[in-house]
Amino acid sequence: EHIVQVMINILKNAKEVCKTDTATVHINAYYQQDRQVIEVTDNGPGFGNLGNVMTPFYTTKKNGSALGLPLCAGIVRNHGGQFSVANKHQGGAMITMSWPLTRMKSQT
Repeated sequence: EHIVQVMINILKNAKEVCKTDTATVHINAYYQQDRQVIEVTDNGPGFGNLGNVMTPFYTTKKNGSALGLPLCAGIVRNHGGQFSVANKHQGGAMITMSWPLTRMKSQT
């Protein structure tokens, strides 16, 4: 349930900042060594100030509390994961989340 909330927040942010009529979001999920990774990219303007993206109540948007991404990062970290944000070279934002894979113990 928590990860669903993280994805809702990220997708909502992408739609709110997109300057065109259509927000394009790509979700790439894969395994890398012993981790599962989810990358979310969009066609928006990217993060206006990467240094403050995770600062609660700091926002460059006209509306919003700037609590969404810090909350998302906290949820991911509470699940043993990592959360990072970046601007894509060709424009837009990228959020990367990863978690360690859990291995089911043999039921013998």
